[in-house]
Amino acid sequence: MMKKWHIAALLLAVALLSAGVGAYAATNYGSQSDPLVAMSYLDEVLAPQLEREFSAALDEAAGSLTAANGAFVSASLSGSGVRCEAGTEIISRSAGAGADGALIDATTGETLAAGGELQANHLYLAAEALTLYAQGEVLLRGSYSL
Repeated sequence: MMKKWHIAALLLAVALLSAGVGAYAATNYGSQSDPLVAMSYLDEVLAPQLEREFSAALDEAAGSLTAANGAFVSASLSGSGVRCEAGTEIISRSAGAGADGALIDATTGETLAAGGELQANHLYLAAEALTLYAQGEVLLRGSYSL
């Protein structure tokens, strides 16, 4: 009979000790005097870093969506050349653009020889790898490099 009383008392003591340690830890974990993370770190370091990473991920996702859905990309040129691979679609928004390779005018169904002048707002298809020279805005879709 004495053994049961000692075991019960021991279990009660362990339970009370465990509850006391848990209560102490809960009240002192991340208090005002000992915070888990400083607010200045959150405001000055972590928040700007997260914003930059989010913005970069968003820009990357938007760029891949534009390329994936086949949208035309606008480029403003001032006499500089754009290297276009075969199959690239080109719309010159103003007259006077030219290329050093053959283009197919999809608007009229004609072929434009190298050195010919592109007409404004006509859809051209690069028949071969070429360099496009233009003044002003051009719309590009396909494989090209500025």
